[in-house]
Amino acid sequence: MNTREKLYELDYMRFIACFAVMIVHITATGVEGYIRGSFPHIVTLIVNRSFKFTTPIFIFLSGVTSFYSYRNREFKYFDFLKKRLSNVLVAYLVWCVIYYLTYIKLGYHAYFDMKFFIENIFNGKMSYHLYFVIIIAQMYIFGPIFYKLLKNSDKKILILIIAAIFTALCAEYIRFKDSDRLFLKYIFFYMLGIYLTLEYEKFTSFLMKNKWVLIAGYVAIGLAYTVVSYMDMKIYIYVWFTFSLISIFFVYILGLMMKDAFEKYYGFIKLFGQSSYYIYLMHPLVLTLAIRYTDMNGILSITQRLIIYSVTVIPVTVICCLAFTMAKNYYKKKRKEATAVTSGN
Repeated sequence: MNTREKLYELDYMRFIACFAVMIVHITATGVEGYIRGSFPHIVTLIVNRSFKFTTPIFIFLSGVTSFYSYRNREFKYFDFLKKRLSNVLVAYLVWCVIYYLTYIKLGYHAYFDMKFFIENIFNGKMSYHLYFVIIIAQMYIFGPIFYKLLKNSDKKILILIIAAIFTALCAEYIRFKDSDRLFLKYIFFYMLGIYLTLEYEKFTSFLMKNKWVLIAGYVAIGLAYTVVSYMDMKIYIYVWFTFSLISIFFVYILGLMMKDAFEKYYGFIKLFGQSSYYIYLMHPLVLTLAIRYTDMNGILSITQRLIIYSVTVIPVTVICCLAFTMAKNYYKKKRKEATAVTSGN
C-alpha cells in the first residue's frame, strides 16, 4: 500500500458519477412530468433511480482522497482542515453568488437580500444541489475522528458494520427541516472511503473476486429501488442504503476495468476528474436556463424537453468546466515555472 502513488480508478469513477448526476437531474423532468404508470414514466424512473448513487459515491471518493496522502506522512488536523475546506468553499461561494444573481435576473427573487444570501450560503439552499457541500464540510471537520478510529483498530470491519447500521438508522429516523444536510446520514460512505486507504488490497481483492455477483446485485437492487420508489414503500431508506453501498462497489469495479481498458485516454479522464466538482456546481444552472427556454417557447412535450435538456446541459457544462480546468492548470504550470526560474536566479 505504501508504494502506491495514485489510484487511477478514482478518476474513472468521477467520470461516471459526473454523468450520472447530470442524468439524474435531467430525467427528474420525466419522473415528475410523464403520466404516472405510463411506459415513458417507468423507463425514466428506472434510469433516474439506477443512477441515483451520486451523493454516496462522491462522499466515498472524498473519504478516499481526504486521507490517502497521509499513508506516508504525519496527519495535522488544522492543515488538513485548511486545505480541504478551502478547496470546496471558495468555489462554493463563487457559485452561490452566480446562482443568486442569475435567479434575480430570471425573476425568481425580487432583489438582492444580504440576510437571505448569507442564510442560504450556510444552509446550502442557494440551489437544490448545494446541500452536498454542507455535508462534505461537516465530513472534513469530523472525518479525522473516523480516520483515527479506523487506523488504530484491528476490527475495522466491525466498526464499518456499526457505522452502516448507525447511518441507516439516522437516515430513517432523523427527520426535521434540513435534516438532509446532516452528515450523520452519510457517515458510513465516508468511512468506507477511509477504509479503502487503509486496506486497499483487501478492498479491491474482494471486489474483483465477487465482480459478477456485485454487478448482478447492482442490477437487482436497482430494480428493487425503482419499485420501492414507485410504490412509496416504508422500506425506502433501507433499500436506498443497500443500493448506495452496492453501487459504490459496482462503480469501483467499473473504474478498475476502465483503468486497464482505457489507459491511453487517461489524460482526458484525469482532466475530467479535476473538473468534476465544477461540473457538479454548474450543471443545474445550465438546466435551469434550458427549462426557462422550454417554458418561454411553450414546449409542453416532456420527451422534447428531455431531448433539449440532454443535448444542452451535458455538453455545455462539460465543455465549459474542462476549458476552465485547462486554463487553471496552464496558469498554475506557468506560475510554477516562473517561481523555479526566480529561485534559480
